Amino acid sequence: MVLVAANSQLQQQINAVEQRTVDAVIIDLPVVDTHKTSFKIQTREQQTFLVSHYSGYQNTLTAQQLPDYQPGQYYRFELLIKPPHSTANGVGFDRERWLFRHGIDGIATIRQAQQLDTIRLPLIQAIKVYINQWRQQISNQLDNHFVDERSNALIHALSIGDKSRFEPQDYRLFQASGTAHLIAISGLHIGMVAAIGAGLGWLLFTLFPQQRLPRPLLQVITGLSFALIYAGLAGFSVSTQRALIMLAVYGFFKWRRRSAYAWDVWSISLLSVLIIDPLNVLDAGFWLSFWAVAVLILAFQGRSSQHSKLIDFIKIQWLLLIGMMPLSLLQFGSLKVWAPLVNLMVIPIMTILMIPLLLLVLLLAGLSGHIPDFLIRYLNMICDLFWALLDQFAAFGGSAWSWPINSSLSFVVLTLAAIILLLPRALPHRYWAVLLIAIALWPSQTSLAPGQFKAEFLDIGQGTSVLISTQKHHLLYDVGARFPSGFNMADAVVLPLLNQQQIKHLDSVILSHKDNDHAGAYEPLSQAMSIGQTLSTDGRFIDCVVGQQWQWDGVDFMVLSPYNIQPYLKNNSSCVLKISTPQTSLLLTGDIEQAVEYRLTQQHPTELSADILLIPHHGSNTSSSAEFVATVNPKIAINSSGAYNQFQHPTAQVKRVYENLSIPIYDTQHSGRISLITPLNSQTEPTIEQFRQQHPKIWRR
Repeated sequence: MVLVAANSQLQQQINAVEQRTVDAVIIDLPVVDTHKTSFKIQTREQQTFLVSHYSGYQNTLTAQQLPDYQPGQYYRFELLIKPPHSTANGVGFDRERWLFRHGIDGIATIRQAQQLDTIRLPLIQAIKVYINQWRQQISNQLDNHFVDERSNALIHALSIGDKSRFEPQDYRLFQASGTAHLIAISGLHIGMVAAIGAGLGWLLFTLFPQQRLPRPLLQVITGLSFALIYAGLAGFSVSTQRALIMLAVYGFFKWRRRSAYAWDVWSISLLSVLIIDPLNVLDAGFWLSFWAVAVLILAFQGRSSQHSKLIDFIKIQWLLLIGMMPLSLLQFGSLKVWAPLVNLMVIPIMTILMIPLLLLVLLLAGLSGHIPDFLIRYLNMICDLFWALLDQFAAFGGSAWSWPINSSLSFVVLTLAAIILLLPRALPHRYWAVLLIAIALWPSQTSLAPGQFKAEFLDIGQGTSVLISTQKHHLLYDVGARFPSGFNMADAVVLPLLNQQQIKHLDSVILSHKDNDHAGAYEPLSQAMSIGQTLSTDGRFIDCVVGQQWQWDGVDFMVLSPYNIQPYLKNNSSCVLKISTPQTSLLLTGDIEQAVEYRLTQQHPTELSADILLIPHHGSNTSSSAEFVATVNPKIAINSSGAYNQFQHPTAQVKRVYENLSIPIYDTQHSGRISLITPLNSQTEPTIEQFRQQHPKIWRR
């Protein structure tokens, strides 16, 4: 089923850049940023594109007033469409996987937009559009009543499932405190609302008893109705669909008054979810939700509780910490040790205060369009309390236990340990399973020997970041870009990779020059990572100039350019670094252009020679002169560039230079992360691994 569904989605996706004029309807809530508006559209051919309209298009110097896009509007768009793509490093958020999972057939930029008359849509599509128009109306009302940005963002997330209003620092706070699951409408929230609906059904039957409508059936109807409406508010996201299916299965057992054995409900729900949407297996939430329910069933089924509900609630949090440990370490590379304590404080706020009050606000807003001031004040107070608690917990250092799982055997052993620890107390000596955890997480020894280094060219789009590791030291050459939205390559790629490799300290960071695509993400990196020294050519740190050289673990490092940092010459002030062993050498060139290339060939012809060359300036025509490349005489050339980049790097002219010298080019836009390990003797070649080739889709696991 999964392969059939995946193949169907692959057939829909476009596979080349194209310009096209399409007539399409807006099918979701537009996300409005300071410089662009993004939303999904569906064409007459039933293709779905994720489109963005920039206030100043890339090729236009003047800003323009964007249309007020609304769900259900019909437009004729002139689009520049690219295949769904993203970076591929094996760490962090895989956007390409997300695009595939959510049925996005292409990513497009709007060049022109002309609104057309509304057309008659197919029934299913019309229902989706109507729901999103309803959500947009509620969003507008919330904007009018809640002016505090953080409160507004939280209320939007919990009411209509719109998480686009959170700032990047808010997401970091959710991750640090282990509360990301609380700000997405998912099984927990749908279950809360269903419980409220079932309680209302019990009350209605008590007040108006009827034989035709027995109490269990009435509770199922009201509970599922409430859950259905709330899921609609969230746009019937994938997580809410899963929750509805699980509730429907449980409701069926309840209605038929059959013994609802927990494992029966669990297994039937699992099967139903996969039959309805086989691609659920690509969602981390699918595994996390069913795993969590399985943990609770294993821990509590067949055991009578002799404690109060409060004690049981506390026990559940710690059992979930133990039971979810294998999956948390596999998915996120960390375990939030304070998560049970955070949940003990925050979940009651959600269940008792936030969700019921929010439902009342939504009901009043829907019926009258007016929300009483005292309700607004109370909701703002609850939001302030929520944020204050998260800030306090995030202030504790070391609340996240980082220990990524890098082998299937470790995951199996951890899972076995968790199962044993969750078994009844009657099992003798079950706490010896802690030793299995120690075995599974035993740190692996470094595979690098003295006189050997590993270079990892990270896929960070149109930018540069290279991690160099020797036996006991680590150097990062450039850190990638940071964007106005707050998104940056340190948080997205560099830090997750360092965490995966259990690197807690960087001995050195070199910023080749101060262009954003090379040095923009330095600040978030320095805030999250211990750094020994930073070298740069912009005067902020230690000067990276000729004469700087050192040795780590038998590996030599030498700076070949620039001679000085004043005057600052932009690309031509790039720090050029040569890394050498007796067997292999690597030349990192930043964005130097042909003037500096010529100087290097004249003044450092011997030192310039290298086995591996990072192609200067991402493969721009301003660099890679034939004389320079011939002087370096590399066996391998590696380029760092973004897929479908607007500069068309590497250019055809540059590729011809390397082809004429029979030098193979590896490019991150095609290979993803490129890992290279130098040999220990001159008779063998460096080992090269390309992430995309080693991990072809669907979907890398």
